[in-house]
Amino acid sequence: MYEGRVRLLVLPLTLALVACPPEAAPTYGGLSVTSSKSSLAVTRGDKTLLDNTKVSTRVGRARYEMQYGSWKVTDSQNAANEAASFSWSSTTRDVATGAFVNADDAPLVNVEARSSGEGVLAITYTATDPATNRLTVSLRCEDADRFLGFGGQADAIDHRGHLVTMWTSEPGIGKQMEDDEYPALWMLVGTRHASSFGLPTWVSNRGYQGLVESDARSIFDVCKTDTGIFRIEVWANTFTLHVYEGEPKQAVERATAGLLGRPLQPPPLAFAPWNDAIFGSAEVRRFANFLRDNDIPSSAIWTEDFRGGRDEATGYRLIEEWDTDRTLYPDVEQVAADLAALGYSWQSYFNTFVVTETRIYAEGLAGGHLVGAADGGTGPYLYDGVTFKKTAMADLSRPETREWVKSYLRRSLDEGFTGWMADYGEWLPHDAKLFSGEDPLVAHNRYALEWAKLNQEVMLERTDGVQRLFFSRAGWVGSNKVTPVVWAGDQRTSFQKDDGLVTVIPMGINLGLAGVNTYAHDIAGYQSNTNPPSTKELFFRWTSLGALTPVMRTHHGIDARNNWNLEKDAETTAHYKRWAKFHIQLFPFFDALSAQAEATGVSTLRGLAVVSPGDDRAWTVSDEYCLGDDVLVAPVVDEGATSRTVYFPEGTWVQWGGSQRVTGPTEVVVQAPVGEIPVFVRAGAVVPRLPSRVDTLIPAAPPVVDLDDVKNERVVLVASGAAGSFIERDGTKYEVTTSSASDFTLPACASASQRGCVDGNVARLEGTTLTFPGGELTITGWPSRTYDVEVLGI
Repeated sequence: MYEGRVRLLVLPLTLALVACPPEAAPTYGGLSVTSSKSSLAVTRGDKTLLDNTKVSTRVGRARYEMQYGSWKVTDSQNAANEAASFSWSSTTRDVATGAFVNADDAPLVNVEARSSGEGVLAITYTATDPATNRLTVSLRCEDADRFLGFGGQADAIDHRGHLVTMWTSEPGIGKQMEDDEYPALWMLVGTRHASSFGLPTWVSNRGYQGLVESDARSIFDVCKTDTGIFRIEVWANTFTLHVYEGEPKQAVERATAGLLGRPLQPPPLAFAPWNDAIFGSAEVRRFANFLRDNDIPSSAIWTEDFRGGRDEATGYRLIEEWDTDRTLYPDVEQVAADLAALGYSWQSYFNTFVVTETRIYAEGLAGGHLVGAADGGTGPYLYDGVTFKKTAMADLSRPETREWVKSYLRRSLDEGFTGWMADYGEWLPHDAKLFSGEDPLVAHNRYALEWAKLNQEVMLERTDGVQRLFFSRAGWVGSNKVTPVVWAGDQRTSFQKDDGLVTVIPMGINLGLAGVNTYAHDIAGYQSNTNPPSTKELFFRWTSLGALTPVMRTHHGIDARNNWNLEKDAETTAHYKRWAKFHIQLFPFFDALSAQAEATGVSTLRGLAVVSPGDDRAWTVSDEYCLGDDVLVAPVVDEGATSRTVYFPEGTWVQWGGSQRVTGPTEVVVQAPVGEIPVFVRAGAVVPRLPSRVDTLIPAAPPVVDLDDVKNERVVLVASGAAGSFIERDGTKYEVTTSSASDFTLPACASASQRGCVDGNVARLEGTTLTFPGGELTITGWPSRTYDVEVLGI
C-alpha cells in the first residue's frame, strides 16, 4: 500500500517577515537561539549545543510492505525544496517567531522558539505548504560528536555513522547489520535499528539531550551519508525539536520532566528473582515447591500458557485465547492461593492479537472491537500473525474496545493472578482503519503506549495493597509514566553478536538514557528458530548478568523442552541459587536507585558516559555499565572466554569478591571463570543489602522468609579507600569518611551470635558507627536495625 493522506498536527503559522532581525538573539530558559543568514544555533554562553545549518521540505510517497510485524518501506526520492536563508520576525518575552525562506524569499518553513524552564528549549518547525509530508532539519556534525540513545537499540550506544529509523516494529530474529539495506528475508530478520521501543531522543557529548516530538515515522541520518551533517527527517508537516541542556544526568533529568516522563515506582517484587513455570497446575506447583525446598529465592512465577499451549514444529506455542485454559489449569484459583502462601506473585500473559480460529475472534467481530480493513475494504484487517494464522487486532482507539480488553485483564486478577506480560504493541498496520478516524501512519508508533496505558489503568483499579505489576517490551514517548517494567524482548538463545546475550547491555543503556529504569531481559534468551537452544555456558553467563540487572527473570524460551534451565543438573541449580540470592539481597540498593530514578529520571543501569561524561572513551563502551555511579559491571559475552578486558572510568575501583584494586581511567584484563562476572565497586561506595536468608519480597506464610521478616536487618558492603555516601529510600544514610585508623576498633568475634565484634572483614555492629582500616562509617535514620558491615579492599 501507498501513503494516503497526511494529517496535519498543527496549523502552519503565518508570519510576516521583516527586513532586519532583532539585534539580540532570542533567549529562553538560558538558551540563546542565534541566527545567521541561513542557519540557527542553540548556545549557552560561548558553547554551541547544536547548529541547524539547513532546512528542506518535500512531498514523499512511500510504499509500505508488512509481514509478521516487520516493514519494508520504500520512499520516493522527490526533489526537495531547500531553504535559502533564515531570519527572526518577532521576539517577545515568551516566544520568538521566524522563517526559513526559499531563493524567492517566500516562506518555506515557519519557526517558533519557546521554553518551559531553565535549560529547556522547544523549536517548532512547520512547513508552509500543507502538502509537505517530509520535513528535514540538518545539524552540524563535528568529528568529536557522540550520539547515544534512540531507545531500545541493541547494537551500540554511540550511533554516529548510523541510519536510525523510528518506526515501531518487530526487532527481528537476528539482525542485518547494514543501516541502508533490507535483508532478503526482511519479514523475519531485523534491520540494524528495528526496535520495539525505539525513541526519537539522543544524548550528545556537546552537553544536551535532543527529542523530536512527533508520532510520525522519522529517520535520523547520524553523520552517515554526510559525515558533517546529522540529518533529521520527519514524515510530517510539522514537528518540535526539544533541547535539554546539561551533561547526561542533568539533561536526562530535564527531558524526563517533560514528554518522556519519569519512571514509576515499582513494587518490591520487581527487584526479586522471577521464574517461569508452564505445562499445567501440577508442574507449576512442583516447580514453586522445588525453589522453596532448595532455598532458592523468588517472588514471581510467570505462567504464559495459562491460556493453553501446544508443541509445534517451531516450538512450544501459546493458544491465542484470552482466558484461562481450564483443561491445563482446572484449579487456577487454588493454584493462585497456594503460590501466594509461598510468597509468589503469579503472572499470566496478554497481547492484543485476535486470531481467526479462536472464540475471542467471534466475540471481537460481533462487538466491533477489531481494527478495520484498509480504505475501501470491509470487515477487520487480517494479517499473518505470530501463529502463522490470519489475525486481527484490538482497536484501542475505541472506548468500548478498551473496556472489552480490560474485562479479560480484570478476570485474570479475579482468578488470583497478580500481573502479566503485556506483549507486543508493534503490529498496528500502516493502512488500517481506526475507530477514531486517526491516520494510522501517525497512530502506529503510539499504539504500544496506548496498550501500556490500558494495562496500567486496570492495575490502578485495585487498591487492596497486593503487589501487582505488568511488563512490556514495546513502548513510545511517554511510556515511562505508565509502564512499571520493560524487558528487552526476544533475543537469540546464543552468544551471537547480532541478537544474542551481548545485545541486552546496550539496549539497557540506551533505554536508560530516556528514563527507562526497571529493566529486564530473558535469562538465556528466547529465540531458537535459526540458532541452537541455549547451552549450559550461556545459561551461566546470562544468569550472573541477570543478577546484576534491576529485574532478574528466567524464561523457558520457544524451545522450552530443549533449552538449558536451572534444574538441568546440580551444578546449574547451585549456580542459579547463588546468583538469585545475590540479586534479592540487593533489594535496598536497587530500591534506593529506583527512588533516585523516580525523582530525577536517571536510571539505575547507567552507561559509563553518565558517570564519567568528560571521558570520551566512556561514550563508546557498550558492553559494560554501572549500577548507580558506583558499581561497575563487565559481563563476559564471548563464548568460551574465561577473562575479558575491562575499561575502568576515572576513580579507584575495588573488586567485589576479590582483591584487585584498579585506578582509572585504564584498561585491565580481568579473570572471569564461567561461574563469575567482573564486578567492581568505587572506593568510598556503600551497597546496603538484605540478609541471605530472605526468600521473597512479598508477604508469605511461615516458614518462608519475606521482606517484612528482615526489614530490620542489613548487610552493608563498604569499599575502602575514599569518602562516599548512600541513602536508602526510607532515608537511612550511610556516610563513609577517610581516617588514619590501621585496624578495626572492635574486638574479634568469639561466637556466631556475638555482636559488637569483627569476624574477618565483616563487622557485626551493636550501634551505627564503625571504624575500619582507613575509614569510618556512620549510619543515621534507622537505629533499630542490626547492621553487618563487610569492608572491601583491606
